[in-house]
Amino acid sequence: MAETRRGRRFLKLAAMGASVAAEAAANRVAGIFKDDETADADREASSTRSGERIAATLGELKGAAMKLGQMASMARDFLPPALSDALTGLQADAPPMDYEVIRYQIERELGSAPEVLFDWFDPEPFAAASIGQVHRARTDDGREVVCKVQYPGVDKSVDQDLAQLKFALGAAGLMKMPRKARNELFDEIRDRLKEELDYTNEAENVRLFQQLHADDEHLIIPDVIGERSSGRVLTLAYEEGDLLGELRESDAYTQEVRDLLGERIYRMIYRQYFDFNIIHGDPNTANFAARPNGDLVVYDFGAVKRFPKEVIESHRKLMVVALEGDEQGMEEILLELQLRVPGTPAVPAIYPFLQRFMQDVRAAGVVDHAASDLHELWMGMARETLKHPGRSQPSRHLTLFDRAHTGLYT
Repeated sequence: MAETRRGRRFLKLAAMGASVAAEAAANRVAGIFKDDETADADREASSTRSGERIAATLGELKGAAMKLGQMASMARDFLPPALSDALTGLQADAPPMDYEVIRYQIERELGSAPEVLFDWFDPEPFAAASIGQVHRARTDDGREVVCKVQYPGVDKSVDQDLAQLKFALGAAGLMKMPRKARNELFDEIRDRLKEELDYTNEAENVRLFQQLHADDEHLIIPDVIGERSSGRVLTLAYEEGDLLGELRESDAYTQEVRDLLGERIYRMIYRQYFDFNIIHGDPNTANFAARPNGDLVVYDFGAVKRFPKEVIESHRKLMVVALEGDEQGMEEILLELQLRVPGTPAVPAIYPFLQRFMQDVRAAGVVDHAASDLHELWMGMARETLKHPGRSQPSRHLTLFDRAHTGLYT
């Protein structure tokens, strides 16, 4: 049965790849006989259709394919806007798996059914996403917990799903970057996703981040319940909070507390990166919760990235020269960080974006990001990057940092 399901996945992904590749080829041939303006418009329309087809297929297949699409959107500066928007828009929420499947997975992983392992286990999921779902439960000693259960077979389809997605994006000409950078980007996506699918690794990450933030009483990281956890089941203490994405509708948070929460998220991300050389790399708002007293609760430590110290130091220097408006300095460090392709002309739109970004970071007092022009500068930079493919490239080392940073700003 599992082999049959994997075969159907392969066929759907292969059909998606063949479809977008055929459309791209037809568009290239037709473009020979059109003026530049018409050819550009047709290419944009083709990119939109291909992006929608890819996103729809990944969303339909759920599991590793959907997660890969979400992670591929990390390279949004190098993707046509239609595709990056479609991939970014892939919803993490998914229809829940039948409880019997969850029960089977827990029994297979932990040796007994949830009714035996827990004093109470809610068969209705607390949350459901692309690679697993979460259930509320209570241990025999009265602890309120959440049990995160991975869907069976998700880890078996990663390599196959990734190969098909890589083929589709490459064949359709939708990733404007050197081949080496594209291969390294997909290697990074594969490695991080495989780590994310290993719940034993996530449990270790949770304990590590608890130690790193032990001096911050306002940052809450749930305890691991080790005796009820395995490679595909992770049980954590239940820490109550209001999800960040839902605060807009809440009257329980004053503007002062909202500003404080924003500051605490900011400091958490920068402290992890520059002081600890590691980062919580999943910016989904469902992974962060708040309390009216200003406490911040952080969930889901599957997507974690460790950084070489030399990368951190180069990034630190980049922020300094950006604040100073030193374009030559920025260019040198962008090359050092492998964000620019050696021997190619500069992309000047990068410089004002970096300088403006650092002005916001270093501004005294509260910064109103909703009123900032940073987004427009970023869009201009992205357009210039796409207009001159082969000059810029994603850095494998900084891909997850960029994902966290984009989520922070958003």
